[in-house]
Amino acid sequence: MRSRTVRWLGDTGILEVRYAGEISYEYRLGTLLEIDHATPPGGLRRLLINYTSARPAETQREPGAVAAFGARIATLRFAAGARVALVNDPSDVGARTKNESMSAGFSFRQFDDRVAAVAWLMESDMHDTPSSDP
Repeated sequence: MRSRTVRWLGDTGILEVRYAGEISYEYRLGTLLEIDHATPPGGLRRLLINYTSARPAETQREPGAVAAFGARIATLRFAAGARVALVNDPSDVGARTKNESMSAGFSFRQFDDRVAAVAWLMESDMHDTPSSDP
């Protein structure tokens, strides 16, 4: 059994995806479509993808989906300064996301703790807010 939940975390501006069970690249492609539909007109600023309750499916069975996943990440609509945090991600997903982050123009980090990932995503607010210092 596998599942995913895609939801906004209150008024933080963070879109969180939580996976559970065996997750294939084909299933991840469906998630990218959901993310695209949930993206506001100005682009996505903060994305948290949590794999803590998930395990990867064998990629040998879906080579086309693996390539399509990498290509699709690069076409998501990200706002300037967007951040993507992966929590407990499979190593191949992290490597593919890191490679695509450069062409897609978002900052990317991997975490083993969801709280630390949320804190890093929220840090961008401090950089976006003008300082009141002279």
